[in-house]
Amino acid sequence: MFYLNLLSIFESLRDDRSALRHYKKKLHEYQEHEAEVLIDIGVIYLDRGELERAVRNFEEALETYRKLKFPEGVAYASELLGDSLMALREFDRAMEHYSEALSIYSDLNPPLAEELREKIYEAGKIREALTTQEPPEEESCEEPSENPGLGSETVAVFRFSDRLVELLEGFEDYAVCWENRDIEVLEDNLESAGVIRDRQTEGLLNILIGRYHLEEGEIYEALKFIKRATRIFRDAGDSRGAAVSLVIMGVILFIMDERENLYKVFKEALEIFRSLEMGEAESVTMKIINTLSKM
Repeated sequence: MFYLNLLSIFESLRDDRSALRHYKKKLHEYQEHEAEVLIDIGVIYLDRGELERAVRNFEEALETYRKLKFPEGVAYASELLGDSLMALREFDRAMEHYSEALSIYSDLNPPLAEELREKIYEAGKIREALTTQEPPEEESCEEPSENPGLGSETVAVFRFSDRLVELLEGFEDYAVCWENRDIEVLEDNLESAGVIRDRQTEGLLNILIGRYHLEEGEIYEALKFIKRATRIFRDAGDSRGAAVSLVIMGVILFIMDERENLYKVFKEALEIFRSLEMGEAESVTMKIINTLSKM
């Protein structure tokens, strides 16, 4: 009888341990699912530009992944947290999280590590541009403006953006028209390009007309045309045109004081120029960012 009772006790203990393992496993799965949901919500906030909310969700997800000792989750949450903090211009914190993610990716996923190295490189360039205190280049201050109400930095930004537009295919056909600011001719040609579905010309003319409205101080009208140009170039698979549109969109967002989206817009443009090996366009874009940082 004693042995039977002892066996019964051991059997009960085994059942308890089995139940405990079961519930621990269920709890682990629940916490992992909770972290995934936090990531999804954070990404939605990030896309909306609600950066503080995105940061809070990513921080909660990161803490959960750490408790679960799930390195892939820690790396992913850290990278997203870095993106959000870069957009908030909290550069030191962003780099700390990027470094943590890179350390994990280097061991577990070398291709992702290489992609993150590229992101850190671009982020460092933008950080340097936005935090520099060097005086503007002489060429950006000495050139007179046709509009005496524009400051030297604004004139420099407009000139740099024009240098980007000149790199687009088909610009030569409208160079004289643009130089004369013949907006009616540009609008007539835009209508014709839309009718015949000439997407590259349509995108180019939307940029020129948007750039004209920007020069005239009609900010919301300018943004409408530049957004349309970006969409057209993307649909047409014209990465160069999309990147130029994004840079001008960044200028407009800066003027509208919607600066939380600047990092994302300029970063994408720089990545495209780099992938296309357009060193001149990359350099001009950095000059635009430098000039904006002084305004």
